Amino acid sequence: MIKKLLLFIFLLGNLFVYGQTDYGILVISTLSPSRGWDGSHAGSLSLTLGNHSIHKSSNTGDQEEIEYDFFYVTDNPTKIDYRSATAGNKNGTDCQIKDSTPFDITTFSRDGFGGCIGDFEVLSLNIPIPVYPETNQKCVEDVITLKNGWNWQYQFDGLNWAPFPSQFQEKASISFQLKDLPNYKTSGDVRFRAGYQQQFAKIVTYNIIPCSPRLDHTSDPNYTTCSYSNGSVTFTFSRPLETAKGEKFLFNRVPVGNGNPSSATSEEPEVEKISALSYKWKNIPAGVYNFKYQTQFGNNTPSTVSPVTKFEIKQRTALTFTATAVQPVCSTDEKGILITATGGSNSYYYLLDGEPLAQKHAFTSPHTIKITIDGAHKVIVVDDSDCIEK
Repeated sequence: MIKKLLLFIFLLGNLFVYGQTDYGILVISTLSPSRGWDGSHAGSLSLTLGNHSIHKSSNTGDQEEIEYDFFYVTDNPTKIDYRSATAGNKNGTDCQIKDSTPFDITTFSRDGFGGCIGDFEVLSLNIPIPVYPETNQKCVEDVITLKNGWNWQYQFDGLNWAPFPSQFQEKASISFQLKDLPNYKTSGDVRFRAGYQQQFAKIVTYNIIPCSPRLDHTSDPNYTTCSYSNGSVTFTFSRPLETAKGEKFLFNRVPVGNGNPSSATSEEPEVEKISALSYKWKNIPAGVYNFKYQTQFGNNTPSTVSPVTKFEIKQRTALTFTATAVQPVCSTDEKGILITATGGSNSYYYLLDGEPLAQKHAFTSPHTIKITIDGAHKVIVVDDSDCIEK
């Protein structure tokens, strides 16, 4: 029983120590040159955060000095207190500055203080966890932005920590792609941590998922097939699907302004494969839509969700036509029916007296159909989408 109790206390102790290194603070002090007077250089610059204090004296040199101080926040402070002063100058005038800033370890990012002999910049070394709509699922081509750091390290799949390339170091915020990192992986987990030199704070983990194909082109203009029907839009992507891995598209559209979202996969009848790179989403009502997509593999592994783009399905102009009998003046004159068509898709065909659609006759409006048999005749006009007058 005693051994178990001691082990339990030891474990708690380890957890407590680990928690003490979750949150780091970096203080950058910029000390102005020769701010003392009469050789005394009697000036001070200080801050206090919880049980930690930083104290700086006057810079007696001729060049600006920059100093760095790092510590872990091990208590629960609620403010940062600043103070700066000088002992007096040739005119007997003292500089006295005090200030205080509220501090919440979960939200603090950075703060600054201008003192008598120099300035403080206080940086949180606490990488925020992604918050919706951001996600910790990223592919190697996604841009990742990390904040609240200075020196940065990464780790793939729990292996050795490695420093970011030099262009990302000594920056409070960085943006990069995973493929910018040497020896990057295309699956698994990647971990990040930030700190100062070799002292680092808490770890943030991202999950690496496949990259969706890039959307290279969206067809435009897009029209409804007929004035009284729906239309389609064609998307062309940067790469073919990996069919051997069961990859498929997941399409989503939301009407701009008002309306319910609709979804379809590339395996459904409403999505037609035009080529290895192009897919036509059919049976879409007229309107403007927000569109996004991703792919999913046969093992249900998702790829990254695309940025939102727009497409429009325009209502086609209704097809209308007129038919007028052409009466002969003399018995030897030709008889006919004059047809005039407008709207539709501007390519016209007629059917006479019940002819099947397969026998449709092309014409340019206006056109006279020759009639050799007296009596009543029935004319139907269609366009190249086989739309009729409604």
